[in-house]
Amino acid sequence: MKLVLAACRSTPGGPATDLYPDPDQPLIDAALAGAGVDATTVAWDDPDVDWRGFDLAVIRSTWDWVDQPAAYLAWARTTAGATSLWNRAEAIAWNIDKRYLRALQARGILVVPTEWVVDASQWSAPDHEFVVKPSVSAGARETARYSAGAEESGEHVGRLLALGQTVMVQPYLAGVDVEGEVKLMFIDGGFSHAVRIGTQLPLGAGVLDRAWERPIPVEPATPSATQVNAAHRVLAAVEAEVGTPLLYARVDLVPGPAGEPLLAEVELIDPILFLGQSEPAAGRLAAAIKRL
Repeated sequence: MKLVLAACRSTPGGPATDLYPDPDQPLIDAALAGAGVDATTVAWDDPDVDWRGFDLAVIRSTWDWVDQPAAYLAWARTTAGATSLWNRAEAIAWNIDKRYLRALQARGILVVPTEWVVDASQWSAPDHEFVVKPSVSAGARETARYSAGAEESGEHVGRLLALGQTVMVQPYLAGVDVEGEVKLMFIDGGFSHAVRIGTQLPLGAGVLDRAWERPIPVEPATPSATQVNAAHRVLAAVEAEVGTPLLYARVDLVPGPAGEPLLAEVELIDPILFLGQSEPAAGRLAAAIKRL
């Protein structure tokens, strides 16, 4: 098997060989080598890569797609025509805009309550602590937490709408400050491991630049049976939506007002899988790749 792993450049327009650091990469490389898989890592937008020369392409750290989603989706569809791409282009197209949460909610999944704003003139800041984010985003980019009635949030909403985004306004759930957010990793349809992270959005910090690079406490977690069952229901609903199996997925859950697990998002494109938090995880991923 000739395998290519898709990553991204460290800087926009920088050398295609200068790849953005991925904490999972060394573990994946070692596990694949141990499984006898020949793997190469390249920037997804490197024009010199001939994707037809590989038996399999696995997306891992293509994190700059958020700056050019249309180009990225076109790349995924083209690459899927040249080789076997995982996750599938159909899953990427479905997952690239967080409006997918509405489809999951219609299938009975409990999601964080969301107001979908398309007209700033018809919107006013809620009377409780809240979060503003664009529906096409990753790593908390263009996301901010506001106090009740914060007038400055209007500028944020208006700017995102002017960029053509759908704006998501969600209540800030206080349970996140106490219990954190639990991220459950799935490999080849099976639950692998989970981590717990602390809050990513300090109140009053405004819209954070490169928020994903801020240090955030991460620790291994043992999710409750309720959380695991909720995540399995999410994946069943996702697979019904996209019509394709998934090599990997990450389900992010936060505690609701009564402690019930609510879906914050499901990551199918290029999630960090926190492989360093579970010793068997990289081996599971390598074995799943080898079975494709």
